[in-house]
Amino acid sequence: MSEDNWFYEPPAFLKLLGCNGFDYDDGSDAVIMHFDVSKEFAHTGGTIIQGGFITAMLDTSMGHAVANKMEGKANCATLNISVNFLRPGRPGKLYAKGSITQLGKTIAYTESKLYQDDVLIATAKAVNKLTSWK
Repeated sequence: MSEDNWFYEPPAFLKLLGCNGFDYDDGSDAVIMHFDVSKEFAHTGGTIIQGGFITAMLDTSMGHAVANKMEGKANCATLNISVNFLRPGRPGKLYAKGSITQLGKTIAYTESKLYQDDVLIATAKAVNKLTSWK
């Protein structure tokens, strides 16, 4: 994990979610974001991570894939996201692998997979509008 990958001060919600940074692979344009999620983000007696937080982890990995591909010159806003919850995520260490499937001048298509203990927990696909940082 490299703190050098950030093009901006990471938003506070990433810290709240337990984000421990991310790795970026130039060759595949993929981002792997690392999380250590506390039971405060879980229901059912603190045992199952709430779906909105799962979605946030998937979404942020896709956004960071776009930002890194654009070398910090652009960000993106999620226009549409579709999430598939495959297994319950438990408090603890997880990682989301976000990537770009197609990149146009104003729209990016992205996907992400969330893992815990190398077991696939959830997947997502999104349509993103490229935006400037300001």
